[in-house]
Amino acid sequence: MNSNRLLEISDEISSSIQAAAVGASSWKNVCTNFTKAFPGSYSALISQSFRNPDLNHAVCSELEESHLNSFLSHYSNINPWRAFWQGARNGSIIVAERDDPARQYHGSRFYNEWMKAVGDFDAAVGLRLQVADDEVIYLPVHFSTSLSSTYDWQLEAVMQNTRRSLTNALEIATYIRDTSSGIAAKSALVSLGNVVAFVVDDRLKLREANQAATEAFVRDFPVGCRHNAISFATPSVTASLTRCLRNRPRDFATKLVMQAENDRWLIVVNQLPQLSGFLLARGRDQFLVQMRKLTSQNETLDGDILVQTYGLTRSELSLCRALAAGLLLADAAAANRISYENSRQKLKSIFRKTGVGSQSDLKALLRIFG
Repeated sequence: MNSNRLLEISDEISSSIQAAAVGASSWKNVCTNFTKAFPGSYSALISQSFRNPDLNHAVCSELEESHLNSFLSHYSNINPWRAFWQGARNGSIIVAERDDPARQYHGSRFYNEWMKAVGDFDAAVGLRLQVADDEVIYLPVHFSTSLSSTYDWQLEAVMQNTRRSLTNALEIATYIRDTSSGIAAKSALVSLGNVVAFVVDDRLKLREANQAATEAFVRDFPVGCRHNAISFATPSVTASLTRCLRNRPRDFATKLVMQAENDRWLIVVNQLPQLSGFLLARGRDQFLVQMRKLTSQNETLDGDILVQTYGLTRSELSLCRALAAGLLLADAAAANRISYENSRQKLKSIFRKTGVGSQSDLKALLRIFG
């Protein structure tokens, strides 16, 4: 393969990178162009945050789906080349046989369980790019060591030629992602003018806020914001939500009750949808936070009517309020400062007095008094 052919391959790959960056093509086409140009290889393009166990995004060409899935779900965590991908300087290119050969990892779990199952692909050339402080893109092309004498220098040349295109494309994709994320955050607040509402990332850093939240930040109650860092009036709530966001499942949602001075506040948190078109440059998840005062005059339930109609006690009414707000029984018990067992006994009493037999039936009844 002469230098002119290497330039043609580089141009083809650069074009596919530029198309993928703006959503006109798939990132998988980038991998496909590599494997077409270098027969007998497989290629992958992976976005990973090394602070989290999960990979953000991965596509491949000429690698079986089962092998890709096992890599994503487990073997990426014990990949012996992980240290390079995590710590090398931005724009680095690794030639495995020259810089970090696979033979030194013979006997490792990664080699014995994953690489052997994939096949004779011990040689590789890979490119590493930094997207953000904790996010890396890496593009490896694997092939047999029997091809190393020709593929090593050819792939290194192609990656050197396409490195600038991939860097520029990622900058474009990141800009589009950030702009779209900002629009999504603003859109989430459009219909929430009557409650304290704001959007944060997974570090509780502020992205957007409505007028009620902005006014609350000025008062520093029931929530404050300094240097874009959110803090609730009750420090334990800030700590609890920080832990929840750090260890969150997918499509995270939660409800908390905060006691602040003489008021109780219901805090509802919902994860906003990710923008699937730009997952290669994923960015941080965003969360909509809404705060409602449970003791306000326009509270959901008409307590007097419930007490008069069914003979509920004030403590039973308080438990009904928490359940009507969407809390689970355990959370409603904590909000009312009673034990879970006590809340169960009160719930049985409420069932008996109102004539219902389940929490869903009780909530349906409570909506009548909304």
